[in-house]
Amino acid sequence: MQIRIASILMLLVATFALQGVASADQYELTFDNGSSWRGEDGDRVDVVFSEQGVSQSMTGEIMKIDGRPGFEIVFIRGEIAGRVATKGIFAPDIERMTASGASAVEAAPADADRGGDRGGKSSSGDKRAKVASEPAVTTVGEDGKLESSKPGVFFMPWEGPVGIEARHDEIKAIIEEADKYGPGQIIVLQINSPGGLVLEGDKIHETLKDVKQRHRVIAWVKEAISAAAFTSLHCDEIYFMQVGAMGSAVMYAGQTAISGAELDAWLEKFSEVAEIGGRDPIIARCMVTRTAMASYDKDPETGKVTIYPDMRGEYDISDDQNVLTLNVDNAIDCGYADGIANTTDELAALLDLPEWHEVNDSGRRIHERWQRSVKQCRERIPRLQAELQRNPERAITLLKELLGWYNRCYPVLVYEMGLPPDPDPIRRQIEEIRRQRANNRN
Repeated sequence: MQIRIASILMLLVATFALQGVASADQYELTFDNGSSWRGEDGDRVDVVFSEQGVSQSMTGEIMKIDGRPGFEIVFIRGEIAGRVATKGIFAPDIERMTASGASAVEAAPADADRGGDRGGKSSSGDKRAKVASEPAVTTVGEDGKLESSKPGVFFMPWEGPVGIEARHDEIKAIIEEADKYGPGQIIVLQINSPGGLVLEGDKIHETLKDVKQRHRVIAWVKEAISAAAFTSLHCDEIYFMQVGAMGSAVMYAGQTAISGAELDAWLEKFSEVAEIGGRDPIIARCMVTRTAMASYDKDPETGKVTIYPDMRGEYDISDDQNVLTLNVDNAIDCGYADGIANTTDELAALLDLPEWHEVNDSGRRIHERWQRSVKQCRERIPRLQAELQRNPERAITLLKELLGWYNRCYPVLVYEMGLPPDPDPIRRQIEEIRRQRANNRN
C-alpha cells in the first residue's frame, strides 16, 4: 500500500497550496522552449500547456505561484473545458504563457543558434548537424497552413519501454505538429526501445496507418525490439544506425509466450503491418515465432530479392530454432531496411534533402517534456512514500498529490510501479481519513 500511496503527489500539492493566502509577489518563469513570463498575482494570462501529452490552453487570472525554482505550480482561475475553475499547472508542462491578448511569439531556445552549428547531442548521442547560414522562415500560406521556406523534417526521439517512456501520445503530438504545415511532411522517429506493451502498439497501429495517408514517416533505428519493431514496420522507410537491431517480437501472457489462436492473431497482425510498410510479411513472421523460417535469393545484376518461407534460398535469414532479430547487414541485404545513417547529415542525404533541417524543435521538446515527467515521477514516489510513513498527519495532502501523479504520469505508476489502474481506492481512503478526523474532533 505504501508504494501505491507514493505515486500521485502533484495534484495534492496543488490543492494544498490553494489554501494559502495569496500575496502580491513578483514572479519570473522561463519555459523549456526559451520563452519566459514575468508578472504578479492578479495578472490575466493566456497559457498553453501539456497534460498527459495533449496540448491544452486556457485564459485566466494568476492566483498564486508556489514551489521551488524550476518546479513551480502556477494556479490560474479561468475557463477550461467549458467551466470556470482554478487549475494548478506544473511549470515544466507550460509551453507558452503570455499576458492575455499579447502576441504569443516563442523565443528560440538558447542552444538553437539558427545561423550556425547547433552543437550538442541528441538523447541518442547523435551529433546534431550544422544548418545553413541562412535561417528558415515560417509563414502562413493562402490555405491557412504554415509553410517553411526550406525543406525539412519533423524529428522526434522515441526512446525507452513502449507504453511507459515511448508512447503513442508523443507520436500523435508530432503528427499534429506536422499537420499544421499541410500534407507531404517528413516525420522522423528516432527509435531506441527494448519493446513493451502490446496495448500501446494497438493505438500506434491505428495512428500510423492513418498518418501514412498524408505524410512520409521514417523510422531511424538504433534498437527496435518487440513493440518497437512493430512500430518501425509501419513506417514508409526504415534506416538503421550501424549498431541497429530490429525484431524479437514474441508476445507473452505473464511469463509464458502466447500460442494457439492468440499467436495466430499476432502473426496475422504483424504480417499486416509489414505489408502496410511495403515489406514482405514472411520475414516479419520470423520476428514473432521461431516456428517460422525465411531465406532469400538475390539477383546479382538487378539486386531483386526473392524471399521464401523456408530454407531453400541461397541466403538464410531465420531458421526454426531462433526468433529473428535483424542486424544492419542482413536488414539492408534482404531489403527490409532502406539504408544506413549514423548522423543526421547522412540521414538527410538518404532522404534526398539538401541538408538536415528541422522545421522546428517541437519533436525534441515533446520528447524531453515526457522524459522529464517520467524522471520526476520515479524520483518523487519513493520520497513521497517515506513522507507518508514519517508524517501520517499529512496523509490527505500526500494522497491528493498521488492522485495528481495519476493524471500526470499514469503509465509509470500503473505499468512500472504496479499501482491499481483505478485510483478510486485512494480517493476513498482520503474520505475515510476525513471522517475519522471529524469524529475525533467531535
